[in-house]
Amino acid sequence: MKMVGRLTSLDSQPTRWVAAVLAKRAGAHPDAIQIADGTIAVWYDIISALKSIIGRQGVAALYDRSVVLSARTYPWLESSHTGNDHSVDLDGLRAVIARQNSDDAAAGASELLQTFYEVLVSLIGPALCEQLLASVREDLDSRRSRDL
Repeated sequence: MKMVGRLTSLDSQPTRWVAAVLAKRAGAHPDAIQIADGTIAVWYDIISALKSIIGRQGVAALYDRSVVLSARTYPWLESSHTGNDHSVDLDGLRAVIARQNSDDAAAGASELLQTFYEVLVSLIGPALCEQLLASVREDLDSRRSRDL
């Protein structure tokens, strides 16, 4: 396990690449606002990758389930459910993450993303999940190669 800023990257565990993507997007030693911005960038990519396949409401349903599960550990996430129009409220999520201290913001944002990934895997399996989210992961891989 290696640390990237305050966000933990567990590249050696295939199911934890989502945390690595977030860590890369937020930068080294991020504050809560940078963590929030990095988180929202990852969510935009995830939504883009999935909405044409499962629809906006499908993404919103998976997101809401992930919020419920993650809020058990990070109760402040409870306020980031989907909006009345059945879409993911990324502005609301950004605001709630930005209000936390940087350690809590990093841990909660990472937990929410990882939980979403695990919920999706439980429904469609790891191989299809990896295939559908390949563009999100490719962004991490392309940033790594540029950093070398």
